[in-house]
Amino acid sequence: MKKIIFLLFTITLITFKTTAQESKIKFGVQAGLNYSSFRGYESFSDEKPGFSYLFGVSLQYKLNESLSLRTDLNYDRKTQIAKGDVIYWYNSDTPILSQDAVYSLKATSYLNYITLPVMLKFNFTRNKSFYINGGPYLGYLLKSGVKYETSRQQDPDENLEDTKYKKSMEFGISAGFGKEFKLNDNHNIYVELRENLGLTNIAKPDMPTDQSMKTNSLNLIAGFTF
Repeated sequence: MKKIIFLLFTITLITFKTTAQESKIKFGVQAGLNYSSFRGYESFSDEKPGFSYLFGVSLQYKLNESLSLRTDLNYDRKTQIAKGDVIYWYNSDTPILSQDAVYSLKATSYLNYITLPVMLKFNFTRNKSFYINGGPYLGYLLKSGVKYETSRQQDPDENLEDTKYKKSMEFGISAGFGKEFKLNDNHNIYVELRENLGLTNIAKPDMPTDQSMKTNSLNLIAGFTF
């Protein structure tokens, strides 16, 4: 049985390799860092962009020597961080501030997406190793929320989900610049810097802040094509 499975796996691998050599299609896997921010609304304190991650798969169809059609399917986590101080009064009737009544608070807002960009890719320079690409993307929201962390021991960390206040679909524009490193005729490693600009308001009308909300993210992506 094991010999049969091994034989079938070997035949499949050889067939796939032969097909890949003859076709104009390339598959890939990728992962990277996501530096993101949310715009269009105000929070209780100054918020700063946050670092997170993404990973997924890619597919490229070669149109000619320089031009390709590329699409990705990524798990994309976008975050934004707010830091501030919280004051606890020693006595609510007589507001006397105790010595250790000021505590730090960190709030991390997050949006977890499945993202599908569809882009035109143009390779340039003599060996076609550098490229630019761009096009629209569509995002589907899986989950969103805010994670609260405080230095006050009496207050445990909280993770409040607010997916119901966000729209499930997002639309935007992606544009990137990258370089490919050729390993052989069928395998490449690439590094890309990509900007994603959300164009749609993802906040529902019943969002507590009653404000609009759009996303922006900068990706540093490394991948392998075969």
